[in-house]
Amino acid sequence: MKKIFLFLLPVLTHAQITKVHNDSSGEHIGLHIIYFLGRVNGGVSLGKLPDVNGREYHQLIWTNRDYDKEEERTILTFQSTSDDINNLFELFKEVIKTRKKKIIKLEDKVINIMPSSIKNEVTFHYESDGVKKYFYLNLIGTYELFGKTWN
Repeated sequence: MKKIFLFLLPVLTHAQITKVHNDSSGEHIGLHIIYFLGRVNGGVSLGKLPDVNGREYHQLIWTNRDYDKEEERTILTFQSTSDDINNLFELFKEVIKTRKKKIIKLEDKVINIMPSSIKNEVTFHYESDGVKKYFYLNLIGTYELFGKTWN
């Protein structure tokens, strides 16, 4: 009897999974896993949040083992349109290409986007509560983060 029960358990478990049609958590745009010396060192994701009073919001969430504790995340939420996100994508590419630092404001937060010491890589710097938080992306990672197809 135990063998039959164990066989039916996965079928019963699968039946409990349902698809949510009206998800209020927003839309996932892209994700990039960050590797350093052959190991996962963190990751960054970009998402569009549900509109609030007709205003669009986006959110960057990242973790970096260089300074984060286990399970700690940095969350940066800012008001922006889809066009603003496309402009941010172009800015990342421009910094990689020209190797020149750019300073922008996302709401009241000052962001430094600068070339990293590694060729074809950009570093996104943000200070939160006196702690410098950052992530770095190569060109392919930039495309992944912004949900674009690498060509």
